[in-house]
Amino acid sequence: MLRFADKVVLVTGAAAGIGEATARRFADEGASVVLADWSLDKAQVVASELHSGKALAVHVDVSALLQKS
Repeated sequence: MLRFADKVVLVTGAAAGIGEATARRFADEGASVVLADWSLDKAQVVASELHSGKALAVHVDVSALLQKS
């Protein structure tokens, strides 16, 4: 059973480490995954490897967002 079918999840830091593992797990459970990371190239590689086929890699630098507040 795909627990996250018809759900969209946003994972930050998704190009490596815990973020990557989290993105992969959600995809395995049927979710559409938005992979947000400062390294767009690496996030795109991970997105292309996800089994769900429903993934979008985006460039996000949360440190820049924090500096503006």
